Amino acid sequence: MPLVRQVRRQRGLALLAKQNGLRLTRQRRLLFSILESAQTHLNAKQLLAEAQKFDPGIDQVTIYRNLAVLKRLGVVDELDLLHLKGDQHYYEARQVRAHSHVACLRCGKVFEFYTPAMKAMNQALAKECGFEVSFSRIEIGGYCAECRKKGDQKREMSDPSREHPEARGEPRHAAHGKP
Repeated sequence: MPLVRQVRRQRGLALLAKQNGLRLTRQRRLLFSILESAQTHLNAKQLLAEAQKFDPGIDQVTIYRNLAVLKRLGVVDELDLLHLKGDQHYYEARQVRAHSHVACLRCGKVFEFYTPAMKAMNQALAKECGFEVSFSRIEIGGYCAECRKKGDQKREMSDPSREHPEARGEPRHAAHGKP
């Protein structure tokens, strides 16, 4: 199964940010380094903890302020990963090519998947709708092979209160009390 790790940006965030006119502070360089070397998607709290290992003076406000700037520039993507762990948001360096995030609704395992079909979808949007795609992101929920082997899917299906809201056909925000 092709994973996106093969196309992750390696030390390209600083250059991308600089090309967009962003000043490269020591703290931004540190944040870039953490995001580029991360083997998983990190939330703001995890980013702060990693950053404080190298710069104990960095604070939560600095992390959030920089994430907002980097998202606006299109250098960093904010993900909700199907809200598997509540309302937490995760961050990753904007990837070289579009990929999907696949999440197990039982165990919460998340992995990235690339298929040429995503590129074809973007091209079809451009051709058929005249839409210029800047980026695309797809999240897919289901059950991983390990959970299916254990038979957990059947138990989860028999207790709808434990299953992810979207798998029950509810709107995304229903579980969070949002309209």
